[in-house]
Amino acid sequence: MKTISVYVVEDMAISRISLETMLLQNNFKLSGSAAKAETAWEELKKNETDLILLDVNLAGAKNGVWLAQQVRKHLNIPIIFLTAYGDQNTLKEVLGANPNGYLMKPYQESTLLTTISIALNNFSSTQKNSNELKQTSNDFLYIKDRNLKVKLYFEHIYFVKSDGNYLEVMLEKKKHVIRGKLSEFNNLLPEALFYQSHRRYLVNITKINTLGKDFIQLENEKIPLSTKYKKGLENVL
Repeated sequence: MKTISVYVVEDMAISRISLETMLLQNNFKLSGSAAKAETAWEELKKNETDLILLDVNLAGAKNGVWLAQQVRKHLNIPIIFLTAYGDQNTLKEVLGANPNGYLMKPYQESTLLTTISIALNNFSSTQKNSNELKQTSNDFLYIKDRNLKVKLYFEHIYFVKSDGNYLEVMLEKKKHVIRGKLSEFNNLLPEALFYQSHRRYLVNITKINTLGKDFIQLENEKIPLSTKYKKGLENVL
């Protein structure tokens, strides 16, 4: 059986060492560790890692959510968030990064190991389901909608909506429903054509008719626009 490699991102030295010790004592491999998000990101791009344990509130200019967003956009690694804060604002920020697990501090070793096991199993299942998505061209990809393999041109997509473990891919007069995560689907799309407007929505920017204060109008469809993504979208239009 393959030894699972884990990367630890924790800015408190005592907590980081304790976490590393628990992992090593339970036959995990450490692929690295860091106190800052920027350092971790540079190392994660180079190291082979199976799982990231990531503190939400890191000291420095960038926090754990920023790092998770980079990982989601460019890498394909499961993430478990660690945090001492259980308030609604923290939870909302964390959920926006689509974590594979979430642990409140302080936690027991048994809870950590269980959370890691569940996160890895769920991630493995997601990877199997992601075979429903296959990019074969710069202009289109193939999706599996029910028992049909469908060729889908990027230019025909209006927007993509996340609904749990499913995605609704909206065309002008048709909707395809497939299994998958929004972050995975986004990685298959051309960056110049699609932009995230909300944690649950990707939008084809060529289909935008109106950009409102908190919404986007695509012909007869109104899509929510989060403050988090608004400025970036304004810059690309």
